[in-house]
Amino acid sequence: MIAPLRPLTRLRAQTDRLVPRGALLLSALSIAYFAAGVVRNRVFAAEFGASAELDAYNAAFRIPEIALDILVGAGLSAPFVPIFSRLLTSGSDPSATNDGEGPLRAEAFGQTVLTAAVGVIGVTLAVLFVAAPWVADTVWSSFDPPTRALYVELVRINCLAQLMFAASMTLGEVLVARRRFLFYGIAPVLYTTGIVVGAVLLGPALGITGAAWGAVGGAGAHLAARAIGVRRAGFRIRPRLRVRTPEFGEFLRLMLPRMLSYPIDPVVVTYLTRLATVIGVGTASALSFVLDYQFVPVQVIAIAFSLAAFPALSTAFAADDGTAFRRLLVRNVATIAVLTSLAALALAVLARPLVSILLGVGRFDAAAVTLTSGLLVAFAISIPIDSLSYPLSRALYATHNTIWQVAASIAGLATLVLAAQATVPAFGAAGIALAYALGGAVKIAVLTIAVVPRARRVGALASPASAPAVSPAGSSGSRR
Repeated sequence: MIAPLRPLTRLRAQTDRLVPRGALLLSALSIAYFAAGVVRNRVFAAEFGASAELDAYNAAFRIPEIALDILVGAGLSAPFVPIFSRLLTSGSDPSATNDGEGPLRAEAFGQTVLTAAVGVIGVTLAVLFVAAPWVADTVWSSFDPPTRALYVELVRINCLAQLMFAASMTLGEVLVARRRFLFYGIAPVLYTTGIVVGAVLLGPALGITGAAWGAVGGAGAHLAARAIGVRRAGFRIRPRLRVRTPEFGEFLRLMLPRMLSYPIDPVVVTYLTRLATVIGVGTASALSFVLDYQFVPVQVIAIAFSLAAFPALSTAFAADDGTAFRRLLVRNVATIAVLTSLAALALAVLARPLVSILLGVGRFDAAAVTLTSGLLVAFAISIPIDSLSYPLSRALYATHNTIWQVAASIAGLATLVLAAQATVPAFGAAGIALAYALGGAVKIAVLTIAVVPRARRVGALASPASAPAVSPAGSSGSRR
């Protein structure tokens, strides 16, 4: 019995060397999150179909999520974990004078960021709550008056959920720093489950508003799970504003470059949704389903592989080992390109039966299936394009550079907007996918132009103390 176990032991050792066990757990929970999303989409298809009310529901999440990403997510994804982790160990903090000062300062730093995040997003959401009618008339003018009125109601309900997310995202970064990945990764699953429960139990009486209240309940469960996790990790949740500290000042300085690029993805989705609402009723709903399915291979393959390679890339850079850096980068890019291309091909071939099985129930009729499956085929080409941005971005982060990622994201967005002016009038819904692919291709080109010379000069650029590493956990569970 011992001999057969030896290959398994070697395989496990090799896997642990390349992919941290925490990453495998997060990947598994990401699959669970996707499964919950499949159930949610099927419930939505059965209860609401490709309707104007579902268009309003999807639109109601866009702007609040952009506000959350800009004001909270941008600051958390890059500097929080390095600063918090450094403070946890008093020996790594030059200003610490005793063994307990570092952990206490880490906790105070986390409490300050938590309080600031909730306060800032709270004020912002209050403004959005009041301005919701103006937003409906200005941004979503293609909606008819009843749909705009529904949008106002839904966006105001969603503001409550986003406020809880601000707190939960901060606690999530504490969990990442403490390596408590179970509570971190289970939270999005609970959130989506809350939406499903709301749609099923409240939908018959309240319509799509029931699903919105389910989202509020799911956000509460999201926050509760992470609150339990940080409490078990020894972090006390309490209001605190120690903003005049070196660590909080460093946090503010490091968040600025990421703030420029972090909201671009939700802005892209909002722009795509805006294009879809102009094409016709139900197109925005079909687009929402398609983007969910298109992102699955990106998350399961590209994000997981890139996060697994990120520590090794950082180590090779710090050790001035250019050969190892370039070998790992090329291997990771090639593997992701091949696997995601195969996934894109499979998704395109199986688009019609998948959409029929997953969504073809209730009010989601044959016309909706045809629209959604056709759009899924068109968006399949973007899967390997989107995927390649992750290993290239992580390579830049490993060399302590975030500016080029900002430039690439802006260039991609500009290309998307310009291309859509020609492709959407010419090709309709498929033109949205074409413009999106062109924007992604330009982003990859800019990232490649930035990465290649930096990879060739790894030895000359190596300076481990020049900047804190970017947290690789920032992309996990980013899509809600």
